[in-house]
Amino acid sequence: MGVTVSKNCFSGKDQALKAIDAKGLCPRDGAMSAGDLEDVHWHKTSLEIYVLEGSFETRDAATDRSLLAGPGDLISIPSVTHHAARCPQPARYVVGFESEAALASFKPERPEDLK
Repeated sequence: MGVTVSKNCFSGKDQALKAIDAKGLCPRDGAMSAGDLEDVHWHKTSLEIYVLEGSFETRDAATDRSLLAGPGDLISIPSVTHHAARCPQPARYVVGFESEAALASFKPERPEDLK
């Protein structure tokens, strides 16, 4: 399964943090400016992005499908899923990582490095 966006999953940062905690994930705040772009990449672990403000567009590279998320929406990205991201509007969000180790070692991986 690729990238998914679940609409209206929470209202506000407190609810996002409660959902992250209930799933046993580790939270980290994030932000992107309008027009910020991340080229196609992947991560060794899955992650969940809880959009608090603005808009966040994710493109699933396998299906070439773009998904737009706004406040209250949850973006789920499975491990080893090629995707890209951009923010049409400035966005604030909380990311839920699988573990403290995943949070500490998090980095975008280049598509050609997937073996």
